[in-house]
Amino acid sequence: MVFKHGSIENAREIAQIYIDAFPSSIQFFFGKKRPEKLIKLLTSAFSLLLAAGAKVMLACQKEGRVLGYCIYSTREKRPDTRIGLERIGNMVKFGITLVFNINILELFKLMINSILTVFSTRKTKKLPRRFGRINSIAVHPDAHGQGIGKQLLKRVLTELANEDVFLSVRPDNEPAKRLYLSSGFESCGTTRDLQGVWMLMIRTATN
Repeated sequence: MVFKHGSIENAREIAQIYIDAFPSSIQFFFGKKRPEKLIKLLTSAFSLLLAAGAKVMLACQKEGRVLGYCIYSTREKRPDTRIGLERIGNMVKFGITLVFNINILELFKLMINSILTVFSTRKTKKLPRRFGRINSIAVHPDAHGQGIGKQLLKRVLTELANEDVFLSVRPDNEPAKRLYLSSGFESCGTTRDLQGVWMLMIRTATN
């Protein structure tokens, strides 16, 4: 297994893993969407996230197939995160593509989901003003049980060793909770969306 940083060029592969890894979320938000429009929509969404400054760590087979990813954000300012014309152009391009591939009902449901999350957040401890974030981590179902998620998280957390790192996980996702707890995360609150409760977790900087 090869672990490496990815880029916007990997957005379609990331989108396909997300579709395969989270079928209940896909069904809930995009159940009636044609497969070709769904992959275009999610590819645009992940492309937009990466164009806006997020980073991605990939787990790939030696022949190149991507089996897992971890998208994350850092609080540290880097020279390559300055807003430039190319970056703005990419964000506009991917934003337009996203808009053309989402319908009003899907957009409304996602907006309600985001609003509910904001107003349902309950923190059990004071969080730092700035922190890194694990935005999304997933492994293709065919590759479960190989420790890929653990290795992805380990590499990202090593990179973010100087930062507090925040993430959210479903309370009933016991394997993920065990992984996060063993990696130094602790519960810091809860929130809720249209599909249920999220547990909020944070890991303090190790350096």
